[in-house]
Amino acid sequence: MKNIILVGMMSSGKTTLGKKLARALNYQFVDLDKLIEKDQGMEISAIFAQRGEPYFREVESRILKETASQKGIVLASGGGTPCFFDNMQVIREMGVSIFLDVPAEDLARRIENHGKDDRPILSGATSLVETLRNRITDRLPFYTQADFTLKGEIDVGHLLEVITPLL
Repeated sequence: MKNIILVGMMSSGKTTLGKKLARALNYQFVDLDKLIEKDQGMEISAIFAQRGEPYFREVESRILKETASQKGIVLASGGGTPCFFDNMQVIREMGVSIFLDVPAEDLARRIENHGKDDRPILSGATSLVETLRNRITDRLPFYTQADFTLKGEIDVGHLLEVITPLL
């Protein structure tokens, strides 16, 4: 029973798809950001505001490593999780990693539909699409280390076809 770890940009569908995938496989769904918020007793945006990104990234890495021993989970990582410390190596050792590759324009549309104020790394962004393109470019070397890359709109049925033989 291998774990499944979803990586990708914010609003790429890690949580939405992860919940559906966990239900279909009878796995437990785990949202890394929710674990961090529970551990710290505050929302991610508050951690960034009060403690800063370096502190957040250290907590994120610690919680990821604590989660690594669990079995039968679908983990939605944070958008930046794979890009810091040895997190991508930890992710790859945890199970099957899948990069949800969604174009910046689609991400921007999704973020605008949800409101970007809850996304600390976007605060002060003047051009959302350009900011996302730059962030994708920076993160791509980490994301592409995932076992699989799925592009564009992804449904759980397609994802199940890809990963079921590997579990």
